[in-house]
Amino acid sequence: MPQQPAPEFSRPVKVDKLEPGAEIHRKIEADESERKALAARLGLVRLEGLSAEVTLRRAPGGVLIAASGRLTADVVQSCVVTMAPVSGHIDEKFEEVFAPEGYEAGEDAEGDDLPESFDGHEIDIGELAAQHLSLSLDPYPRAPDAAPTPPVGDEPDVPERRRPFEGLAEMLKNQK
Repeated sequence: MPQQPAPEFSRPVKVDKLEPGAEIHRKIEADESERKALAARLGLVRLEGLSAEVTLRRAPGGVLIAASGRLTADVVQSCVVTMAPVSGHIDEKFEEVFAPEGYEAGEDAEGDDLPESFDGHEIDIGELAAQHLSLSLDPYPRAPDAAPTPPVGDEPDVPERRRPFEGLAEMLKNQK
């Protein structure tokens, strides 16, 4: 299996000794080089700020780890119409559940409810924040002065033009 590139914003937290019911709180902030690299990864013009507050809590069963937190970021994206820079502010809460590699989820767990896998020793909360930033971005940023785009399938109200030779084929066919 090819080796994964190092995350641009990495803040690993050791959780292997975290007792059931215990919590770890961390506040993290990306520096300029991390923001630049993350902006390139996410296709942003700029990432002007990125910080997160994360709480990791071991579930009572002792296997799963719940992560919850709040992400704030100031981003600059390209307008999908004009390519002009569009600034935006993100302030999102997030939750994620982690399970050690090889963990078998019960039959009732499906879809989005499946836990994320981790090595059993540490969880990278920087990468967790980067992933949730990616999910929080506006997929179609528009500059305030961008011209509205007509809905798909709508055609402009242009009167149909008369075609001078439209009936010629039919007339020639009838003359034979």
